[in-house]
Amino acid sequence: MKQILALSICLGLVPVALSLAGDLKAGSPIEQITISVWNISGVKSLRPVTGGIPLAQGVAPDGVHFALHDEKDNPVPLQTSILSRWKDGSARWVLLDFQAEPAPNAKARFKLSWGKNLKAVNPQSPVEVNGQGRPSIRTRTVVVSPVGDALLRISDRVDLGLAMTDGEGKKCAAIVESVDVQTAGEIRSTLLLRGAFRDPDRRRVFGFRVLASVFAGLSKVYLEPQILIDAEEGVVQRIGDLKFVVTPLGAMRSATVGGRPGWTGTPTSSVRLFQVDDQDYRFEGARPSGSKAPGWAQMDDGKGTVAIALRDFWQQWPKSIEVDSEGLAIGLFPKFEKGAFDHMEPWYKYQYLFEDNCYQLRTGQGPRWRIWLDLSGKGPSLVQAANAPLIPSADPAQAIASGTWGNIAPAGGPGMKQYDDWAENLFDNGYCRSIEVQRDYGQMNWGDWFGERSCNWGNHEYDTAKHILVQFARTGNPKYLYVGDAAARHTSEIDVIHFINDDLKRHFEEDLGGSSAYPVRPGMVHEHCVGHMSGFYSVDRIRDLYASLGNGSHLCLAPYNLGHIWTQGMVHDYFLTGDPWVKETVEKIGNNLAKLVEDRKYNFRTGSHVGRVNGWTMLAIAGAYELDFDEHYLRAMKLLADDAISAQDPHCGGWLWELPSGHCNCSTKHVGEAGFIGSVRVNGLSRYYELSADERIAEVVKRAVTHINNDTWMEQYSDWRYTSCPASGRVGQTGVTIAALVNSVKLNGEPEQLRILRKAWDRKFERLLIAPTARPGLGKTYSQIMYGSPEAMSFLVGGF
Repeated sequence: MKQILALSICLGLVPVALSLAGDLKAGSPIEQITISVWNISGVKSLRPVTGGIPLAQGVAPDGVHFALHDEKDNPVPLQTSILSRWKDGSARWVLLDFQAEPAPNAKARFKLSWGKNLKAVNPQSPVEVNGQGRPSIRTRTVVVSPVGDALLRISDRVDLGLAMTDGEGKKCAAIVESVDVQTAGEIRSTLLLRGAFRDPDRRRVFGFRVLASVFAGLSKVYLEPQILIDAEEGVVQRIGDLKFVVTPLGAMRSATVGGRPGWTGTPTSSVRLFQVDDQDYRFEGARPSGSKAPGWAQMDDGKGTVAIALRDFWQQWPKSIEVDSEGLAIGLFPKFEKGAFDHMEPWYKYQYLFEDNCYQLRTGQGPRWRIWLDLSGKGPSLVQAANAPLIPSADPAQAIASGTWGNIAPAGGPGMKQYDDWAENLFDNGYCRSIEVQRDYGQMNWGDWFGERSCNWGNHEYDTAKHILVQFARTGNPKYLYVGDAAARHTSEIDVIHFINDDLKRHFEEDLGGSSAYPVRPGMVHEHCVGHMSGFYSVDRIRDLYASLGNGSHLCLAPYNLGHIWTQGMVHDYFLTGDPWVKETVEKIGNNLAKLVEDRKYNFRTGSHVGRVNGWTMLAIAGAYELDFDEHYLRAMKLLADDAISAQDPHCGGWLWELPSGHCNCSTKHVGEAGFIGSVRVNGLSRYYELSADERIAEVVKRAVTHINNDTWMEQYSDWRYTSCPASGRVGQTGVTIAALVNSVKLNGEPEQLRILRKAWDRKFERLLIAPTARPGLGKTYSQIMYGSPEAMSFLVGGF
């Protein structure tokens, strides 16, 4: 058994560079990885493909070139950029840009090769970048350039702009302050516009950004407007509406708004489709209503058809599409009358966004939208493609062998069939089904799940995005990336505090109690709470709500709780998409946490809840470390490890504190810790060991897990007790404890820990063969279930 165990550990921890093609000779300087592009949209057309591919350490040293070939070995024009490098300088994640035309509901396969003497072929009509003055980008059919009276001009056919009214009904102009080339490439180039909205008196309201990308030979433009709630004063900012405006330079002959029913005609007055919630839309100024509008419109400007589509239109209600004689507009925050959303209950789930006839946005947030424009396309196919973009899926076995995904196994491997079906069922019929049934939708909600403590948005407790994106790595199926990306984007835009002003600082310090050990600054993250962030309701109203639901006194409003902070899902998302905003977000969180650790004022060492504070903080910093291997982060992790080690009981191996109410309700409190809290600490220490090889950690982890089992394991139930208190209930083989045992057995090979791991896993697997039914808070249940599951299954299929 020890020999088999040692073999499993080696295979689990050492990245293996797999030879992909049988025709490659041993020692060949060219290496390859297989890539699939899945088309689940039903649209057949040449479309952009963008995404990240992982590579094992050392296989693609600095200076190699990349090339792409299709299934018939034809060269495919390719653009690459390195997202991350291993410590030896070799490529770790490479971002690919190319184009593909897979058949509907089919895959196209490619081979990515690299070597010193390789060279990618150039596109027939490469993107051109004009860097003189105000930059512009152009393809054979599209020119995108800044323009004075709007944001951008597209090929002298349409102007694009943002139009906003503030909470007092004043029109605010979107003023561009800078234009930069974010990406310059022959396949894809991107402009980045930065600016601010200003009221009629030229006073700054808050900022915005707009990304605009063009693609070699294509008539499509990808646009990503974003508002940055960085106002100089105020906790909550109120706006009346925000539109993305498309204005033709010539006369508009006709227009169509997609839907069943839709609308087609030449508008003499305004026609507006208004998506009032996730189930209903109505036309204003035209005929009646429908259910889920697809989110596209098109117009004939005399030179052809200009189509526009917003991804995830109805999921981000409220939304609108407006047509008048001046052009088209997508209502990102559409104008509404007071009471328009009163039917959406309960109030604590939906109503935080609305006050009278205005939207409420919390200072610190940064919501984005994904829009496609096509100068020669059709709306129906454009929105289908927008909602299911083409992405490169690395062969799962090769992707996992790169060593970037941890110790998991690809779907379809030996012994994995039952687990593969189990995990897919939990995702499809558990997580996704619950989002639909519970109506977890809305402009500031999309991507998240609702129901923590029956009233809170989850803010992705237990790192939901991470678990979904791991499933993408295991399967290559883009459905996981679409959902996981939405989750990561939500966290980065809505739950993280990107900006601070004096009023927000005062709100945290005075209204919410403050923390002398945790200065208010960007990079803080709100835990699960009503409205995703505080400030929408008074503290007294939330206290009354909690009392009515029996939720206790902790209102979850302040951003000081480090037991609820995650970055690993966002890091996966950045590497898979190349999204610079997500990277920027992780860096803000990482810098904030590292400074907090280094200041040595915040308590990471003692107390009944400190284990998860220590462990989750360590794991969050580890995510930031993975971006570029900045040793600053590793030093902060060492300080946290030092804190944990110094507080470990030298006799029993646990961390012993008097248990608080809820963890022990006995009149004389028991001493110990909640098992899940100790497990989180163990998982943080284990990740630190993987990154540092700190020789102290293996024994610390072994003793900690032995204590958890001695203290809380219930053999008759194949489960652990919640806490050290004998009266506490079972936890249902919680994922963080499964992960802790996997980590310890990998490090130490302790037979009794392995036996308990197998017994707990078998019971958990059997219990969850039927997916949990849709209910509030199922997102948390899903994340807790999946935490540690792929690692456990990968480890146990070795036959132990």
